[in-house]
Amino acid sequence: MTPSLLMPTVGGATFGKCNAQDQRLFSVNAGVSSVEALEHASLLMNCVNTLSFMGAVDDGHEATAMRWASHYLSEMAKALIDDVTLGLHPAQEPT
Repeated sequence: MTPSLLMPTVGGATFGKCNAQDQRLFSVNAGVSSVEALEHASLLMNCVNTLSFMGAVDDGHEATAMRWASHYLSEMAKALIDDVTLGLHPAQEPT
């Protein structure tokens, strides 16, 4: 069996650390098309690239907001990619 991007997300990835116990506030929903999840991750990363560049060239108060926004968006994108990867592991051929 070969890995397939037709597999849905498994819902195992979380993001949004909060409180002293580093609990996660959000998670990826199971059952979303992996292709759509990766497309969404790509869109999020495009926003991250734009915001991080703008934050790097801006020395005003807005730069701090842009850096935090890019941090949170990148965490969301990573969770999507991690969740797709979790779904691919069981589908890989034994070595």
